[in-house]
Amino acid sequence: MQPNQHHVSLFNLLIPFLAKRDISSLTAQELQAIYSIPQADLLILLGNSSLYVAEQAAVAYREGLAKELMICGGIGHSTHFLERNIRRHPVYNNVDVGGRPEADMLQDILVKYLGMQPGEIILENQSTNCGGNATEARKVLERLQKHPKTLLLLQDPVLQRRTQASFENVWQQAEVQFISYAAFVPLLQLKEGAFAFANEAHSEFCGIDRFLSLVMGEIPRLRNDANGYGPRGSGFITAVEIPAEVEAAYEELATLYPFFVRK
Repeated sequence: MQPNQHHVSLFNLLIPFLAKRDISSLTAQELQAIYSIPQADLLILLGNSSLYVAEQAAVAYREGLAKELMICGGIGHSTHFLERNIRRHPVYNNVDVGGRPEADMLQDILVKYLGMQPGEIILENQSTNCGGNATEARKVLERLQKHPKTLLLLQDPVLQRRTQASFENVWQQAEVQFISYAAFVPLLQLKEGAFAFANEAHSEFCGIDRFLSLVMGEIPRLRNDANGYGPRGSGFITAVEIPAEVEAAYEELATLYPFFVRK
């Protein structure tokens, strides 16, 4: 299938839906305007392959957007992508990546290069997926007798919406406000007849084919049906309302690019 501008437009409908942003910018002014709070109780950086997300989490914490910072992430099926990106990074490439949990590697980056102290970071390094992030994060906080009421979540932008739904599912008996902020929205463009990131800087995130596969894998997972992760399916997440235009775009793309549809 030869990509064209219409196909780009279809993907650019899906991507902002997945890259959930409850605030338009990562600032105290936005938190105050939308949630009437000067800062969140806890910022959680979820392990992922984008080092830019980690950098934004460190900036947000240093600027006082959260009282405390937690990093979540053990060793999962995508950990090797984070390892690869660290090895390739012009500054962070001295961080040890040999079979270590994602949270440990990200903590090293924040401490060695982004001005944070180890004692400032709450670490959860056992989880291996979105649901595990939520479950293990709660266990760590309960063990520390911490009970945050507002949680600011930063994750791989493709997984941002599912991550919040996973946290809502695990924490649904608690009175907690979750605030999602995708650190970037990796929109696409057509370049020399092929899909490419509209912002070249986003290419550090992952290769374009893997990215398209991730995007196409999310809509079926977010569905609240027998095959999805919602309450009517696997029960891993709370019910997510998928707009009709997003579903329509996905269905058209699934027909055009079935090899990108992840099972």
